[in-house]
Amino acid sequence: MRTLSKDTSGLGAVSRRLGAISVQTRHEMLRMAVAVAIGLGVAVVLIALTAADPARALTYFVAAPFMGPSYFSHMIEVIIPLMMTGAAVSIMFATNQFNLGLEGAIYLGGLMAAVSGIYLMPDLPVLSPVFSILLGAAVGFAIIAIPALLQYKFKANIVVSTLMMNYVCLYVGLFLLFRVFKDPASSQHTYPIGPAAGLPVLIPGTKIHAGLILSVAIVILAYVLLYKTRLGFSLRMVGQNPNFARYAGLGVSGLALVAQLMGGAIGGMTGAVQMLGLYDRFQWTTLTGFGWDGVTMAIFARNNPKYLPFAAVFLAYFRTGAWVMSFKAGVQIDLVSVFEGVMVLFLMAEKFLSGTYRKMVFADADRKRKEREAAGEEVAA
Repeated sequence: MRTLSKDTSGLGAVSRRLGAISVQTRHEMLRMAVAVAIGLGVAVVLIALTAADPARALTYFVAAPFMGPSYFSHMIEVIIPLMMTGAAVSIMFATNQFNLGLEGAIYLGGLMAAVSGIYLMPDLPVLSPVFSILLGAAVGFAIIAIPALLQYKFKANIVVSTLMMNYVCLYVGLFLLFRVFKDPASSQHTYPIGPAAGLPVLIPGTKIHAGLILSVAIVILAYVLLYKTRLGFSLRMVGQNPNFARYAGLGVSGLALVAQLMGGAIGGMTGAVQMLGLYDRFQWTTLTGFGWDGVTMAIFARNNPKYLPFAAVFLAYFRTGAWVMSFKAGVQIDLVSVFEGVMVLFLMAEKFLSGTYRKMVFADADRKRKEREAAGEEVAA
């Protein structure tokens, strides 16, 4: 009888450990895995249909980051803006604010950082990049403040106003580039950024720059803000249940404004870091796309900065594979956009695997009932 009791207790401990993860979390993990599998399946089919040598193309797509130091370096370069914009969007989305204005903040943040490195502080080794990044943050803050204040004061639709603001920023930036700051000896570039204003390279022989450290710090600070501070709790409460937050005495509109301004500042910093880390002149003539990457990252991470590094590595890995595949096997790099779009489509579908969730809830309840019955029998024995 004692042996039976010991065995039952051991099985119960294993069962409790397996059931320690909530049903909702397990379901989200399943949804993510299935969405990734479907996206990869679509990518593989498209590669097979379009590549002259599908096996070679798939090899590059799947394993390129490990085929050479330059490819691995490129993956790290891609990770930096993904983590920064993911943190920015996670903070804004925490309050349920679908602010899509990071594109403009990143663009003008990068331009102002370049201008700072050319004209304002080009020669101070540490102070120049710090000042330029802070200037980029201030520009991003100001850009996002315009649509955010329009929403706060006049109830303007934040999605429409931020989308329009992106193009205002683009055309203002192009005017400044071609009419004010362009180097007359070039077609669409500014003068060179001062060598002391650029971000230092962390690993010689690569382009992995100090922005990696800043991106990690921003992700950590975003997580601490949202999940370890009273302000973060208030921001998340506003996003989850604004009516309850209002009845609890929280300033819903003010907190939503604060979240958007913080996200805008991080967006401006992202543009500055990209410009100072990878370029010697400002030469962007289109929006960068990093703002939309931030939305994708926030969706993958479920607005939790803790998961942003994993999402960033995942996306950067396959983007690097697509980049290498495009010039090694002649397959369009836009393939990765299809891959990401399919995954986001399924992750955003609320009814995706909803039947599986119900089955998991019933199975979990049945497991707990059996555990209680087993525990009762053990006590009786």
